[in-house]
Amino acid sequence: MAMKNIEHYLALPYQHTVTLEECTDGSPCYVARVIELPGCESHGTTQADALANLENAKRLYIETMIEDGLEPTASLAAEYAGQRA
Repeated sequence: MAMKNIEHYLALPYQHTVTLEECTDGSPCYVARVIELPGCESHGTTQADALANLENAKRLYIETMIEDGLEPTASLAAEYAGQRA
C-alpha cells in the first residue's frame, strides 16, 4: 500500500502545546510542540509566533519521515501510545 502525500499527513488532527520557557540567552520565549511527533517543536516571542513556526517544523518533520520511508500515522500511534502509559 502506497504512503499518502504530505498534505494528507499535515491535515491530521495533531495536538499542540505551548509553554512559556526560558531561552538559552535567558529571555522568555514560547515553545510550541506537537504531542504526537516527539521532538517536533519550535519557539517564538509570542504564542502566535511559536505556533506559526511550528507549522513549518511539522512540515519538515513529516517530509523527513516520508523520505526515510516511515509512515507518520503508524509511527505516531505507536509513539504516542507509549508516552501515554
